[in-house]
Amino acid sequence: MDEMREIGRLWAGTPEATERDLAGSRAELVARFDRPRRTRRTALPVRRVALVGAMAVTLTAGILATQVSLGGSGSPMAAPPADAKALLKLAAQAAAGQAGTVPDRGQYVHTKKLAQRYLHTRGKSGEPQGTTITASEERWEAADVNKPWLSREQALSATGPAPRKYWDHGVEDIVSETAGCPGEPAYARLGAWPTDPAQVRAKIVAGTGEKPLRIWSSLKRLAMESVVRPSLSAALYQVAAGLNGIVLIPDAVDAAGRPGLAVAMDEGNGTRSELIFDRKTYHYLGERYVYVRDTEVELPGGRDYTIPRNTTTGTAVLAVDLVPGLPEVSPKASRMKIPC
Repeated sequence: MDEMREIGRLWAGTPEATERDLAGSRAELVARFDRPRRTRRTALPVRRVALVGAMAVTLTAGILATQVSLGGSGSPMAAPPADAKALLKLAAQAAAGQAGTVPDRGQYVHTKKLAQRYLHTRGKSGEPQGTTITASEERWEAADVNKPWLSREQALSATGPAPRKYWDHGVEDIVSETAGCPGEPAYARLGAWPTDPAQVRAKIVAGTGEKPLRIWSSLKRLAMESVVRPSLSAALYQVAAGLNGIVLIPDAVDAAGRPGLAVAMDEGNGTRSELIFDRKTYHYLGERYVYVRDTEVELPGGRDYTIPRNTTTGTAVLAVDLVPGLPEVSPKASRMKIPC
């Protein structure tokens, strides 16, 4: 038998691949050729994060004992989801297959994020100016509700005319102390949530009502917090799949520069909010807000300014791991007492 003729017959009904179909495989192939050969020496893995409109920052990942997988490796997907509902179903399946972060007594859940913000200033002549700030965000939350937790922020870079003194304030620590109630931190609060989608929806609606946008707003916040509990994330995505007004964004990019697929909803105020998922694994990457038109923002005192169309802000989750305690706190840290 003529083998080439037989191969041609088998593939005769297959449509020719497009550039988009080949992009994932091409990128993977190039990455494999570019990857240096390893010697016997082992080293801690390093993640390079490409910032949108900002300098590149190198962040270490995997230094500590336990870490939740966020995005990254996986087989290239055969075809993109057809719509937002299909993407959320895939994300729910991916989350259901992840192991949760279960700290022992005395441990802390450490979450590392990268945030993109918009800063408005005025020039020497009073003209409005906009600057995009990239900042790191970290949070240490105790497994025990009667222990303090720490939030830490530090601006890393800026793209725009704002002087450095307006955005670089060094390390900013906030130490929060509870009164022994489970209202915070997030890990203790989310531990009491059900994982059945119908029950999760009922719990959300009890606080928001039935309007899709209000449910969506609550879901976005919970999705960011629930990276420590993927079983809850899976239920949240199934609830989101039932909302009217969600759309698929096939070319989203998170605050760390990672390409992804997004589910979005029009906020009705000139912005579109998005939940972004990895293109291969469908794991949650973060959230993003996109200004879909020039949007006027009013300041106290009657002055206002315009945020240009296509401006983006958002937060990317980089890592979740377990640590034995709080790091050394800045001597200038703010301290808050959280009532029940």
